[in-house]
Amino acid sequence: MKRFLLLVTVLQAGGILPLRGQVIESPYLNCVAVNNSGDVVLEWTLPTVTCGPFIARHIYRATNAAGPYNLVASVTNPAVTSYVDPVGNGSSQVYYYYMENSYNCPGYSVEQSDTLDNLQPLTPEITVATVNNGFAELHWQVSPSPETYGYIIYKLVTAFNPYDTVYGKYVTSYVDLNSQPGTDTMSYSVAAIDSCFNASLFNVNPHRTIFLKADFDRCQQKVLLEWTPYVNWTNGVLQYRIYVSVNGGPMQLARIVGGDTTAVVLKGYDDGDQLCFTVTAQEKITGVESVSNERCVVFNVVQPAHDFFIRNVQVSGAGVIEVSYSLDPLADLTQIKVERSVDRITYSAVQTISPPNDLSGVLVFSDQNNPLTDRQAYYYRLIATDSCGGRDTSSVGRSLLLLGYAFTDLTFYLQWNASELDYAQPLQYELFRNDGQGFVSAGLFPPDERTYYEAQSGNIQPCYYVEAIDSVMLPNGVQEVVRRRSNVVCLDQPSQIYVPNAFAPGGVNATFKPLINADAITSYRMQIFNRWGEIIFTSSDPDQGWDGRYRGSLMQQGAYAYVIELTDGNGKRVEAKGTVLLLR
Repeated sequence: MKRFLLLVTVLQAGGILPLRGQVIESPYLNCVAVNNSGDVVLEWTLPTVTCGPFIARHIYRATNAAGPYNLVASVTNPAVTSYVDPVGNGSSQVYYYYMENSYNCPGYSVEQSDTLDNLQPLTPEITVATVNNGFAELHWQVSPSPETYGYIIYKLVTAFNPYDTVYGKYVTSYVDLNSQPGTDTMSYSVAAIDSCFNASLFNVNPHRTIFLKADFDRCQQKVLLEWTPYVNWTNGVLQYRIYVSVNGGPMQLARIVGGDTTAVVLKGYDDGDQLCFTVTAQEKITGVESVSNERCVVFNVVQPAHDFFIRNVQVSGAGVIEVSYSLDPLADLTQIKVERSVDRITYSAVQTISPPNDLSGVLVFSDQNNPLTDRQAYYYRLIATDSCGGRDTSSVGRSLLLLGYAFTDLTFYLQWNASELDYAQPLQYELFRNDGQGFVSAGLFPPDERTYYEAQSGNIQPCYYVEAIDSVMLPNGVQEVVRRRSNVVCLDQPSQIYVPNAFAPGGVNATFKPLINADAITSYRMQIFNRWGEIIFTSSDPDQGWDGRYRGSLMQQGAYAYVIELTDGNGKRVEAKGTVLLLR
């Protein structure tokens, strides 16, 4: 709308005083439209300020925006706010109009209204669709039509439908507060309207926001970014710029790619980094930019079984071996396979277990899969499989095997294998002995001594086990001293019969009776024979000896044969045969 300011001056004593000019305000020409008959309809709003008696509202018309303009009508009814110009060809001919108010106001200048044409408002050109503070935002150019009063925003849902209206010719942006550009691309178009709500065609080249997706490949340790291309820029896309924020820091340029690229792979970040990405498209020539939604990922790589060590291998009971181990508590594992070997060359699987939820500290696997703990020492190792299929093998440890022997000379002999635990150095061995009163230490042995000899007398059945005391220094800096226990060995002297070779009735050794080393005798028989094979004495009591008599009479001096038989508590049968010399 054209506005004019007229300055007039009046003379006053003492000088010239400038005064504000007085203007006859024009009508506000709302819109100019064509009706079904081809005539042109003008609608206006009455002025708010008047200066005197109303005369008329003058309407001027031209076929060219620059004129010349001719008066086509004067409306003398002050309440009328519309006029139909009966041109008949308004659908094919462009006309331009403006209006003036006429009041009886001497000395006032006349203001002209805005000049409008009978065309529909021109469709505005879209500049960019972008994302700002998490919402979709649309920008466009000012509609060149003078009658533009506002804009209709169209949004693609299943089709493009009117979504919202903004008012003001020079309002050229719209923020969709109900948009969710982080879930999908948002598509928009725009049309211009005049104050009578006659609308232009909406822009047939809608613009849409860039939708960015980010996928993290934990196995390849890379981030894959993909985005929808920016479309319908007049000049096309010059390039895409990828920005990244690391752990809440400012956005930094990470990569520039060509306008035909819609995916990149990024690597080189640290495990646990919080990464947030955006992509910016840049139009050729104009440099206008569209920003995508923000997409964040955690650079959480698959953690293999670092620091994977056997910490101890020991016998915890008959037929049970405990394998203690440790690994990185952050390891992302799917399974752990336990293997054992007798030669450290050929391993066989014992069991496959699921990793415990908490991998911290020292973990224990109990091998109850028939290890022969009293006959064999075993090597153990673990193989961990991570969620990407990667495999890591632990260090190796061997169980301790204690072997024992009881000899007929009433002596015991023990021996055990050397301690073998990767990253460990044997310090010494400690032997424990139990005579029925509980295990007590029987002595410490240096690393190169792994045998024990013990002489006994009487009937005893001791039990033993040995512990290896190792100094461990792991590659990850852990240092500790561990004790590793063997199997338990219980020894029993073999059942034996010790027989004297002579006796003298009436002397110091007056009866013939064997010395028996046996426990829990269940049966016993001793028989004495004369030279003709006749049984002259028999007894089933181990404490009863032969006094040299037969049927009450002392036998003659000489050699007599004997047979002694017994069965011990283990069901073992022991026999002694020979001759004994009877002296008189």
